[in-house]
Amino acid sequence: MTQVMHHVILFLSAFSCVFCNTDDIGISVTPSLDAGPINWKQTITITCTWTPGKFKFADILVGAESIFNHPVYADIVNLEDPEARLYFTQDPDVGTAELIIKDITKEDESQYTCSVSRIGPGGSVTLEVLEPPTAGVTGLTATPDFTSVHLTWEAVEGATNYNVAWRAAGTEAWTDVDVAGTEHTFEGLNVASDYEAKATASNPAGIRDGIEPAETTFTTKDNRPPHPVGGLNVHEADYNATTITLSWELQDNIDENRIITGITAAAVKEGAAEGDPAVVIDPQELGADATSVTFELPGAGDYVFTITTNNDFSAGVETSMTEIHTVKETTDPPTPEPTTPEPTKKPTTEPKKEPTTAAKEEPEVEIDIGDGGETIVCGDTRAIQPLPNTQAILKCTKHDDSAINPADIVWSFQAGDADAVEQTQIIASEIGEVANDDKSSILKIKNVDANSVGFWKCRHGDGDTREFCTYSVELTGAATGENSGTALVCSGTVILAALIASLLH
Repeated sequence: MTQVMHHVILFLSAFSCVFCNTDDIGISVTPSLDAGPINWKQTITITCTWTPGKFKFADILVGAESIFNHPVYADIVNLEDPEARLYFTQDPDVGTAELIIKDITKEDESQYTCSVSRIGPGGSVTLEVLEPPTAGVTGLTATPDFTSVHLTWEAVEGATNYNVAWRAAGTEAWTDVDVAGTEHTFEGLNVASDYEAKATASNPAGIRDGIEPAETTFTTKDNRPPHPVGGLNVHEADYNATTITLSWELQDNIDENRIITGITAAAVKEGAAEGDPAVVIDPQELGADATSVTFELPGAGDYVFTITTNNDFSAGVETSMTEIHTVKETTDPPTPEPTTPEPTKKPTTEPKKEPTTAAKEEPEVEIDIGDGGETIVCGDTRAIQPLPNTQAILKCTKHDDSAINPADIVWSFQAGDADAVEQTQIIASEIGEVANDDKSSILKIKNVDANSVGFWKCRHGDGDTREFCTYSVELTGAATGENSGTALVCSGTVILAALIASLLH
């Protein structure tokens, strides 16, 4: 129907309703207005009905203005486009007309009246639109307890509902609830855990586009006692040191986010004999992140060190770690009396070979065991007692008038009946290092321990397998439970007995 026809209808309806019954015109709205205002962004349909007849055409008045003359709606309606935001259609033969309004907003609020030519205005409805709140939640505050959190926020104008939610930090799923007020408490959380919370304001019209929820984070309280420290170690500078430093780590507490408010370090000197009173050294109160402490001890004796982690919930719970340490009476470790040396059989897998040519000069041997050395000649007997975990320096030294080149001297190592380990393997495995000066080939055993137990041999490297000297390195003390060293000797052979005294207990 053209715009001209609509104007004709309006003209006719102005002169046609003197004897007409306006009750013959019905009006309805979908969705129904009985439930209250229409929520925004919905599509509504206003329907007019009447008894059809000649020259009876419908119009819808918005306020007092025909929809065809309305300053906002007229251009849209006259497009007669079903996809437009407003679309008006009617069927005079049936007596029906419809006005469809899409994405309804507050601007569409008005009184809508059905008017039919030759009848006049009839039924009307007043359209109210409910829009979401124009602002989001502010002032979201979390007050955590051990296993719960209380959330509060400011009221939002136009909001009738608040959706509040929480989730564990770093997770995806939210646990939410709708409430009408401005506070809520969530239960069932874990202690000492990190969480996130959010809140949105809405009403039956929903949440306005572009408004983000209010968010906050919180950590529940920790009512767990701390773990004891880990990796407790005692460090001493000398054999009989009375200045003792202890160290430890707190990783177990860090991994579980357990709270430590302080650390107590204590030391007690035990009685030297039964009935002697113990000596208590003043304890030290340390910070929550401390990982070491130093004690000045009153003298030699057995000490028990205790490191205790503390917080408000550690009372009555074992959170201590202890370490026992002995301060020796003297600066030197115990030295046993040397025992009578016994012959040691030569390795059966590598017997000493007799030279096929003229015998070469036997070099002198200098043995340096950490604290100093002495020069001996092959065949002499010595009891060597090195400190544990020290270096052993073995030297094959030629006579002044010898033509041997020290660089041609090579070393080998044999443990029991095992195959001999040659110099290249000794160096590659980092057990020892070899160096030369103008008189000597020098072998440094880096660390005398179980890996260096066996026979160390030096020989000329021109193919002659005759050994100049053989050194036997044996572990005693902490390795075997004994506290003595043994010097072993064979003819033309120097044997090094490395004493590992019971210094490590």
